[in-house]
Amino acid sequence: MTKITIKDIAKQLNVSTTTVSNALNDKPGVGKVVKGKIVSMAREMGYQPNYFAKGLVSRKSLTIGLIVSSIADPFYPELALGVQEKANELGYTMMLFNTNHKIENETRIIGMLTSRGVDGIILSTALQDDPNIDLLNEMQMPYVLINRLILDPRKTSQIDSVSLDNYGGSHKAATHLCRLGHKKIGIIAGNMKSSTAILRTEGAKDALAEFGINIRPDLFVECGYSKTVAYQAAQKILARKNKPTAFLIQGDNMALGVREAAFEVGLKIPEDLAIIGFDDISISSLAGIELTTVSQNQYNMGLTGAELLINKIKDQNRSGLSNKIVMEAELIIRNTCGFTQKGYVL
Repeated sequence: MTKITIKDIAKQLNVSTTTVSNALNDKPGVGKVVKGKIVSMAREMGYQPNYFAKGLVSRKSLTIGLIVSSIADPFYPELALGVQEKANELGYTMMLFNTNHKIENETRIIGMLTSRGVDGIILSTALQDDPNIDLLNEMQMPYVLINRLILDPRKTSQIDSVSLDNYGGSHKAATHLCRLGHKKIGIIAGNMKSSTAILRTEGAKDALAEFGINIRPDLFVECGYSKTVAYQAAQKILARKNKPTAFLIQGDNMALGVREAAFEVGLKIPEDLAIIGFDDISISSLAGIELTTVSQNQYNMGLTGAELLINKIKDQNRSGLSNKIVMEAELIIRNTCGFTQKGYVL
C-alpha cells in the first residue's frame, strides 16, 4: 500500500504543500474553511504523519518520560495508560520508569532520561524534600507533577501539576464515617512526606474535629502506601481491646491489606469494622470486595498530565504562568462502610 503524503493531499485539493503542512500542524496562515477541507481530506485518504521526520526537523525526540513509585501498585497502570494514549495521540512515545520508592532511583532515572534526549518528564513521585525539583528547574527540562505536589508556596509558582482534591476527598470520607456514628476511627496513612498523605490527613483531621473527634495517635499509622505494611499495622491495632470501629485508609491497595487482617481475626465488614479506601482501583468494585472509596480517576489524570506536558514542550503556554489542575474527588459508597446504596456517589 502506497503511503499518502502531503503532496497527495495538496494535489487532490489544488493547494500548495506548505498550506497542507501548516493546516495539519495547526500553524497560522490557513483559513478555517480551507483547514477544515485539508483535515477532512487527510482523514479520508488515510494520511499518517511522519513523526520521525518531524523530530529531525524540530530537533526533538518526540519522547516523554513517566516516573512512578511502583508499577506493582494498582494505582499506576491506569495512570500510565492515560499518559500513553494521549502521548500517542499527539505523536509522542512514552517511556515508563519505576523508582521503587527510592529517591536515588528517581535521580538516576532523570539523569538517564536527560542523556537520552527526552523532551519532557511527568513526575508522580515527588516528595516535599525532593531535590530533583530544583534539579529539573536548573536543567530547564519541561516537566509536570502528577498526583503529588510540592506544597511549599515558595517553590510552586512555576510548577505545572495535575492532582486530585485530596483534602476534599478525605474530608468527605471522614464525614461519612462520622455520620454513620463512628467515633473510634483508625487512619492508615501513606507517606507523610508526600502531598497526598499530608492533604488527606488534614482533610480527615478537620472533618473529625467538626464532630468533636480527635485523631488518636495510637490509631494513626504511616504505611507508605504498602499493602503488606498496612496489613501488619492492622493486625496489631485489631489485636487491642480498645480497637477502632472504622478505618479511613489513604490508598485502596492498603485497604485490601487491612481487609485481610480483619478477616483473619474473625471480624465482619462492615458489621464489625467499616473501611473506606482511596483511589478506586479496578479491583475495588468487584463483587465480594465492593470497597467504599474516593475516586481519583487515574486514567483522566494521566491524559491531562500528558497533554499539559506536551503543550509545555510545544511552548503553547506563553504566559509564563504555571498550570495547576485540581480534579474533583468523589466518594463512591459501596458495601464496606455499612451504607446500602451501592455505587452511590458524594
